[in-house]
Amino acid sequence: MMPLLSWFWENHRDLPWRKDRTPYSTWISEAMLQQTRVATVLDYYPRFLKRFPDPSSLAKAKEDEVFKLWEGLGYYSRARNLMKGAAYICEHFEGKLPETPDLLIHIPGIGPYMAGAIASQAFDVPVPAVDGNCIRIYCRLHALPLVPSEKSTYNEIYSRVEKDIPKDNPGDFNEALMDLGSLICTPKSPRCSICPLADSCSANLLGKQEDFPLKKPKKETPTEEHTILKIYIGNKILVRKRPDTGLLAGLFELIDLPGTLSHSEVENWLCENLLSDDSAFAEESDSAVSADIRVIGNARHIFSHLKWNMLGYEIHIDSKAGSSADTEAVKKIAAKTKKLGKLVGPKEYASLAFASAIRAYR
Repeated sequence: MMPLLSWFWENHRDLPWRKDRTPYSTWISEAMLQQTRVATVLDYYPRFLKRFPDPSSLAKAKEDEVFKLWEGLGYYSRARNLMKGAAYICEHFEGKLPETPDLLIHIPGIGPYMAGAIASQAFDVPVPAVDGNCIRIYCRLHALPLVPSEKSTYNEIYSRVEKDIPKDNPGDFNEALMDLGSLICTPKSPRCSICPLADSCSANLLGKQEDFPLKKPKKETPTEEHTILKIYIGNKILVRKRPDTGLLAGLFELIDLPGTLSHSEVENWLCENLLSDDSAFAEESDSAVSADIRVIGNARHIFSHLKWNMLGYEIHIDSKAGSSADTEAVKKIAAKTKKLGKLVGPKEYASLAFASAIRAYR
């Protein structure tokens, strides 16, 4: 596999986590890169390391602060696992990541791939780091009709990589496979004409590059309809925190109601949950408060297993005199929000980590 290493040394991507590499920085970068594009991670990685330069600082961090730094990367369970992992490292390994995959894999959030990546890149242990890129490359290289998601496929590829990985520069070898899969041996339209392994690639020689690996039939992704309410009461915004388990666990959100609600349905929900009656919507009434509702558009968010179609409304509830929400009526409405979430001012609102799904309505 020397052609692969030679190609990598001449053409490797200039990435920040490849400079001044440490076991900890390798761990952070690998966690961020899971299911996230390199271009996205470039901005997050230095900010995260600056704020949390070692396992000890991360273990002591508050979840909301870590989530705020992670905001926009998605898959927040990775951030939660980093905090758990940091605490485990401090408790069991005196604040330093261990060298061997057998010990690394006990750390929360570190699986076989990440254990191999950290061990090989940070400690020069000749162990495979098998991910989707690696599986695709080896399936094409040996014309293996395997389905990537199956456990037997992982075992087969791991065994083959284990035979190929050099004792010298094992980290470079694993990173070479990553770069090759990202830049050349891509899922569609692989650039075989400039691939350093083209002459020994069975799929290329057969002219069937895109036939390997086998493609598992895709299931139709379920879709959910949501109505998002951005509710201002005076100069504060109503937010709530999602449960500690499940989708988008522990993140903040605006009021999220199931289904696509009409303007009148939103009015009814407000009357039932915040306003005593609908007089606040009438231009001429004796109500001490006014409630203005306007549509702020449609948005869609695609998770790995689910789609959200959303309709957003912005709602302003205030005293009709416009006196910055200090009337008794507005105070009573503000008190009712405790059952729905909490009211926050602009500064606190900006500091909260929100689910990416509702970014269009932030």
